[in-house]
Order: sequence, then C-alpha cells, then structure tokens
Amino acid sequence: MKKIAFNKYYVLSCILLAIFLLSCKKIKQFPDIPYIEFVSFTKLNNVSPQKGILCVYFTDGDGDIGFKSNENDTAYNFFIDYYEKQEGVFVKVHLDVTHNARIPILNSSGHKKPLEGNIEIEIEYNNYTSPYDTIQFECWLIDRAGNKSNHIFTPPIIVEK
Repeated sequence: MKKIAFNKYYVLSCILLAIFLLSCKKIKQFPDIPYIEFVSFTKLNNVSPQKGILCVYFTDGDGDIGFKSNENDTAYNFFIDYYEKQEGVFVKVHLDVTHNARIPILNSSGHKKPLEGNIEIEIEYNNYTSPYDTIQFECWLIDRAGNKSNHIFTPPIIVEK
C-alpha cells in the first residue's frame, strides 16, 4: 500500500517539475548594437497638415535605448531623413523642420536587459513647397552608448498635392 502512495507523489512531483520547466521563458539575446526594421507607415485621415504614423521594430541587446527626462532635451536618438522622388530618383531634401525624434528610456531597471518592440512616431510628411508627390524616409537609431543601428528606408509614400 505504501508503495502505491509513493508512486502517486513521485508522478505528481514529476508532472509539477515538467510544468515548471516548460513554463520558464528563455531570455532572448540580441547584439548590443541596436537593430531596426520598417513595419508600417499609416496616413492619418482628415488632419492638416498631412501626418502619418511611422512604425519601426527594434532590438537592443543591452537595453540602453532612450534619454532620461532630465537629460539634454534638445538631443535626438531616432533620426529621420526626408527624400523626394525627383525625375525618377530619390533625392535627400533638407527641410527647415526636423523629423528626428527623442525616444525616452525604455529600460528603467538600471541593469542590462535585452529589449525588443515597436517604436511609433507621428510625422508630418508633406513638403508643401515641393511639386513632387512621392517621398520616403531614411531612419536609424542611436543608443546611450553611441551605438548606431542599421539604416532603413520606408517604401515610397504618395503625397496628396
């Protein structure tokens, strides 16, 4: 009789151990240099000036993306260059207004921690002084250590003129 009771506890212990081991998530590992990918550009309807939401997927192995709220508030860490398709070729255009953005601290733990997610930035996308109706953006990210991500380009975006 005791042998049967022992087997019940042994089986129950094995099942609980298996559940525990299978429920543990492995921590994802990424390089310390940020990486970004284009996800989407969504035009906002019925707004003036014309605006859209740029969505970019990112990873960072040490999680040091972002500025603290008390740090230099004129610095940027997400950079966006504006291009227009002129005579069939995309040409970088320097505008009076910057599209660059300031990403806040994403890892507030104070410890290295891999991060991944999406960054969404609202952008005014029509250069009203230009006759060209097709644009695109080039983007990159710089983390707190000064590591620069890869550069990405959005697909062509048609602008209403």
